[in-house]
Amino acid sequence: MNDDVDLAARAVRAGAAAALAERDRARRGGATDDDLGVEVKDSPTDFVSRADTASEAAIVALLRAERPGDGILGEEGANAESANGRRWVVDGIDGTFNFLSGIPHWCVAVGLEEAGAPVAGAVYDPTGDELFAGGRGRPTTLNGATATVRTGRGLDAAAVATFLERDVDRDRVLGRLAGAVGVLRAGGAGTLELAWVAAGRVDAWAQPHVAPWDWVPGAALVRHAAGQAVVVGDDDPAWYLAGAPDLVAALAALVPRG
Repeated sequence: MNDDVDLAARAVRAGAAAALAERDRARRGGATDDDLGVEVKDSPTDFVSRADTASEAAIVALLRAERPGDGILGEEGANAESANGRRWVVDGIDGTFNFLSGIPHWCVAVGLEEAGAPVAGAVYDPTGDELFAGGRGRPTTLNGATATVRTGRGLDAAAVATFLERDVDRDRVLGRLAGAVGVLRAGGAGTLELAWVAAGRVDAWAQPHVAPWDWVPGAALVRHAAGQAVVVGDDDPAWYLAGAPDLVAALAALVPRG
């Protein structure tokens, strides 16, 4: 059996190629929303495009061919039951708003979970041609070089990534974090920012109400880059935290737990 990390890496590259091909086709047609089949989902800034679905379809085809017994969950609707306790979680494009707006901050992400725990992941940033990959038995790497979370900064000096869409309680996020951390970053592609935590570019990540496709790939990367990725609290809300162990502990003490 091919290594799960290698498969995840091939999958995100396949997804990116499909997304970019769809974007190139749309640009030849004028690059309007109609050309990319853009639709609004749960909020006015939450989009899905033909590029998202093309990317997910390419990834799912590869995973089903090479891991037919594994489950699959995709943001754009892919759903296959697992026969063995393993499930792949797919985000064809994380940061669709950025992708559609020409902002070079988006990624393709694939993660593997077993018994609900992230065990492998890959995140590909096509704009920078950066591939983050790691998992069980394999340290997280960035384009082949070992990546490690950044250590040695207290919470008051830390750069902490988060996400502030309308469906998130912004007052709760900002009220808890803004006064305590060094700086908040909200770039609009949370999975890529989790990969940056794993690579030591951002100190930590804190977000309530996170979907599996926005968590599993990046959490696996952080855990295999000498960091922690944990969920604290109950569903009102649960907080998803990642970073160096001391920063995660400080964030866990800070955020509400229901």
